[in-house]
Amino acid sequence: MSFTKMDTKIILRTLGMVLIMLASFMFYSCTKTADGNLSKDQFEEGDKNLEATAVEDKDLAESDEDLTTVNYMEFYEQLAPHGEWIQVKPEDIGMKPQTVQSDFNNKSGITLAGLLGIQDAYASSYESNGLVYVWKPSPTLAVMSVEGSDPVYVPYSNGKWVNTKSGWYFKANTPPEETTSHYGRWVKNPEAGWLWVPGRVWAPAWVDWKQNDQYVSWAPLPPSVYMVNGSMSSPVIDNNNYIIVEKKYFVEPEVYKYNNNYYQSGERIVVNDFASLVGLVLVDNLLVNRGPDLGLIQAIYGRNIELISIQPVRTYTEVRYTGNEYYVYKPGFKRYKSKDNKKFNVNQPKSYKKYGEWNENRSNGNTNKDYEKQLKNEQKEIKKNEKEFQKEIKKSDDGNMYDKNKGKKEDDNVKGNDKKGNDNNGNDKKGNDNGNKQKGSDGNKDKNNGNKKNK
Repeated sequence: MSFTKMDTKIILRTLGMVLIMLASFMFYSCTKTADGNLSKDQFEEGDKNLEATAVEDKDLAESDEDLTTVNYMEFYEQLAPHGEWIQVKPEDIGMKPQTVQSDFNNKSGITLAGLLGIQDAYASSYESNGLVYVWKPSPTLAVMSVEGSDPVYVPYSNGKWVNTKSGWYFKANTPPEETTSHYGRWVKNPEAGWLWVPGRVWAPAWVDWKQNDQYVSWAPLPPSVYMVNGSMSSPVIDNNNYIIVEKKYFVEPEVYKYNNNYYQSGERIVVNDFASLVGLVLVDNLLVNRGPDLGLIQAIYGRNIELISIQPVRTYTEVRYTGNEYYVYKPGFKRYKSKDNKKFNVNQPKSYKKYGEWNENRSNGNTNKDYEKQLKNEQKEIKKNEKEFQKEIKKSDDGNMYDKNKGKKEDDNVKGNDKKGNDNNGNDKKGNDNGNKQKGSDGNKDKNNGNKKNK
């Protein structure tokens, strides 16, 4: 069979049009998925290839992969008004890098679509996502500061330590901090400050403990510190990440006011010289936060420290604190699995700074005025959202929930009753709680928001 010149031209023209159409489709696919901004059809196609299962509360085996396979949308939405979400590489927060397997790598055969780099909608929906999302708290949440400087946000500072059946529980003073104090881990970035990495396992507090005869200290646990074979993996934590207070102030409200990095002699306190304390342990498949010995703290305060019972609730609007019971936020989670074992990310915040963009305002020529103006606008918006959030919470409030205008009501002023405490070591102690706290000398309270300077 022979082809005329006309036939050859028609064939070549047809092939050319096909290649142009394929190239256009490839370009369209790439531009739609480069930042994870997928079309509705792509999302729906991706959903068909994912299997969702509820994560049991007793499943404590967290891993780095949870950041892409567990749905954290509830956290994304709750925390968005109180800070900003940032897209980062896993290795930037001390986690293992995620790899994305392409459609070409998963198939043994070589196809025209594979050679051209074209992937189906399902594979495209996974392209964004060796990246993960972390939360940067708003500056308005900061309370810790060095004398003469602006406050800087520090986790596990704005609140108080409470004795519960699950050990030492950090009761935060704001709704977003109440969530981030009991889920996830924290990492300190030299430029961004403290960043919160989502997690699905609840704990009274994700902290590391150290102490000496006079002081007790704690620091947020970093990412990739998980419960392995019933015990926590050993973290490596910078000395500067620890909050340090005298034991006689340990259960005071707003414990950050007693943070102190210097001895009375003026010498700096070195946490490395402290002894390590047992922190999170597994008891009957529940995480218990040991920390400083309850009996010792009670002896220092000269009274029994009441025992609080923890009751889980699934939605944040149900959170409340009544008498000796705390109704705390423990949402349910779903884990997604790919039917063909491809890497993916099941969700992302509705609004976030893309990787490398979050610090642009600090590195370009508009650092001062433009950035300060933007920050003020963000702070106004955050305060507005917080007020609206507080109004919603107060609708179901019985008088013991958060109220930023009236101040936090304490639950530990029960008078004249004998309470039975738990010393976290299995020993019950009885004491008379007359509601009066034994306080140290007033001179020590001058250390409230700053660190004592070297003399």
